[in-house]
Amino acid sequence: MRVLVTGATGYVGSRVAARLTARGEAVTGSARSPARAGALPAGVAPIVLDFNEPAAWREAASEVSAVIHTAFASHDADWGRAVKAEREIIKGLIEGLAGSGGTLIVSNGTAFLGDSGQGRLAETTPVAQTHPAAARAAATAQVRGPEATGMRAIELRLASFVYGHGGSVFLPKLLAAARRDGRSIYVGDGEARTSTLHVDAAADAYLAAFDRGRAGAIYHIAAEEEPSVRDIAEAVALAAGGLPTVSVNLEEAARALDPFTAWFLTLNNCLDASLARRELGWTPGDQPSLTVDVVKGSSAAPR
Repeated sequence: MRVLVTGATGYVGSRVAARLTARGEAVTGSARSPARAGALPAGVAPIVLDFNEPAAWREAASEVSAVIHTAFASHDADWGRAVKAEREIIKGLIEGLAGSGGTLIVSNGTAFLGDSGQGRLAETTPVAQTHPAAARAAATAQVRGPEATGMRAIELRLASFVYGHGGSVFLPKLLAAARRDGRSIYVGDGEARTSTLHVDAAADAYLAAFDRGRAGAIYHIAAEEEPSVRDIAEAVALAAGGLPTVSVNLEEAARALDPFTAWFLTLNNCLDASLARRELGWTPGDQPSLTVDVVKGSSAAPR
């Protein structure tokens, strides 16, 4: 089968592309530039796709049997512009695959579902329409719209703390700030809890969805570990050389990190991933927990 993996030079996408290639799929991987294409996994054919040219993404999708979409324009700089590009890209991918009987898997997080409190967020939890990230939820929801006909379209929502092999969105920021400031911070009482996910387990989930996912389904993908932000701060403190762990307010955290990361440290974001276990047969596997990985594993090495 010919498969396009977007973001195939990225943290998650590169591992998805490598796994597909290893089992014999013909994989094309997108990169943002010819220079970045050199970072594609071995055996992955390159294609350069610009976030500002949705027509090119539509054409690329029309030439394959399946698309696994892990690319995103930005995690910080201009959120509004990034989400607008995301919406047009997914629209193009749908148009390219419409009526083909092919597969489209898109990616998202769950911040737009609000605070999980003492429970867990399920796939049926409604989007908080006033949340700043609700626009991205609307972008990926296109795969469940009337335009996504004649295809198998699926949305994976990953735990926000994806980690492993020295990567993550949040952990490098927390470690860098701790080493710079001589302390590891958390916000308030530090009791907010979050789901976690090793990047290898994330890649396994994409393949499970590719093989067994149900058309129109949303699957939450998360391991069982749900550390508090204080637990994470204490692990970061140890990894950074035994620094003190300090509670700060939201404004101070925003100055030390950035406003989005600071806000995220106040949010309970625990996911119910039982549907993926039942329908996909997916499990997080035998991976080190986030806190162990931070202290003793790949994230502990200075950068």
